[in-house]
Amino acid sequence: MSIVAQTLADARTHGRKLDTYPGDAPETEALAFALQCEATALTGWCQTGWKIGCTSKLAQDMLRADGPFPGPIYEERTFVNDGEVPVSQSAIRLVEPEIAFTMAYDLPPGATAHSVEAVIGAAASVHLSLELVNRRLPGGLEDGNMWNIADGGCNDAFVLGPANDVLPAGRYAALELNVSKNDQPATTGVGVNALGGPDIALTWLANYLNTHGLMLKAGDVVTTGVVTGLVYVDAGDEIISTCAELGEVNARYK
Repeated sequence: MSIVAQTLADARTHGRKLDTYPGDAPETEALAFALQCEATALTGWCQTGWKIGCTSKLAQDMLRADGPFPGPIYEERTFVNDGEVPVSQSAIRLVEPEIAFTMAYDLPPGATAHSVEAVIGAAASVHLSLELVNRRLPGGLEDGNMWNIADGGCNDAFVLGPANDVLPAGRYAALELNVSKNDQPATTGVGVNALGGPDIALTWLANYLNTHGLMLKAGDVVTTGVVTGLVYVDAGDEIISTCAELGEVNARYK
C-alpha cells in the first residue's frame, strides 16, 4: 500500500478536495494507471465498470491530454435515472453527456486485439448516460493529466439511462445527442466526437485493459466519453440528454 494511493482513496470516499499533492506526479501513464488501480482497491467500494476520459478533442484540449484513459465507475456513486445527484459546492460540478454500454460477456486477451465487431457483439445493451466530473487534487483539470488518471479519471458520479438494443458496429458515430439545462437548450453533439464513435471507444478500452492484465467483464458498465459540449451545474439544476435512437436520461443535481 502506498501513502499516495491511500490519500487518493480517502479523498474520494470522504468527498474531500486535497490542499496539496500527496507526492510526486506519476512519470508515465502506466504508473498513473497502476496508482489508480491501487487507489480503487483501497476505497473498499464496489467497482461496477469504467469511464473513458478524453475521447473527444474538446476534453483532450481541456486536460492537455494526448489521448484517452480509463477510470472506475462505483456503485456507491451511481444514481438512478430521473433522480437526484448530490454535488459538493467545492467540486468542479461538470456534467458530460455520454453513450454507455453494459457488457454481456467477458473480453479476455486473445491472440490478436479485439475488433470493433467482436466488442459490440459482447455488449448486452446501449444507454445514454451522464457523468459528473470532479477532481480531488489541487488546481483544475488542466493541471497535470498524470494526476487526473491517478485520481480515477476525475469521475465523481454517474447516471445510467434505460437500456436499448445494441446497434451494429459503425452506427454509433452518427448518433446525435441534444442536451437541455433547466428546460433550455444547452448543447448538442454526435457520437463521432468520442474517438470516432462510442463503439470504437469501447473497443479501445477492451484492448487497453487487456494490455494491463485486466479485461471487460460481463455486467460491466462502460461510459465512452463526452460527445457534446460541457455543461456546468449548480444545486437545483436539471440536465436532460436525449437521442432519437436511445431515448432519454436525466438528473437533478442538489
